[in-house]
Amino acid sequence: MALGTAAAVIGGAGAIAQTVAGAKQKRDAKKALENYQRQEFSNVADNLSVYTQGVEMQMEESARLGASSVDALSRSGARGVIGGVGRLQQSQQMQQRQIAADLEQQQARIDQIRVQDEARIRQMREQREMQDIAALSSQQQAGQQQMWSGIGGIAQAGITGLQMIQEEELANDKKNSN
Repeated sequence: MALGTAAAVIGGAGAIAQTVAGAKQKRDAKKALENYQRQEFSNVADNLSVYTQGVEMQMEESARLGASSVDALSRSGARGVIGGVGRLQQSQQMQQRQIAADLEQQQARIDQIRVQDEARIRQMREQREMQDIAALSSQQQAGQQQMWSGIGGIAQAGITGLQMIQEEELANDKKNSN
């Protein structure tokens, strides 16, 4: 019967080890959840800017053409200057409006890219975080389950040990009564 008691003690020791391991796994997972670091992403549009080199070239060309036109008008006399200055100003204003419209279109494209990438980043971040948190929660639950299984094993080992002691006492009582 001492062999049965030894088996109950060994089983109890194994159950204690299982309980401790489960409690540690649960504690580690809980700590990891509490210290979970959110991922940082950058928007691809953060490094985009409006292309201004072409605008500068257009402005220089417009100024050069304007100067050439003024020079040509001044050679044509007072009538040429009076009649041509209005058209020249109108042409330059139209070109400046075109340049401004081009800049606005570029900025609108950059803004659209920024918004689309923000949506993509948000979706990616949420998906990754949900997966990470679900994995950590699952680990925490597994640790808790292992801990409770260990506690159940300890209780079972205790019951088995008590039964062995009772059986030994009954056997000893039978020997003594004979």
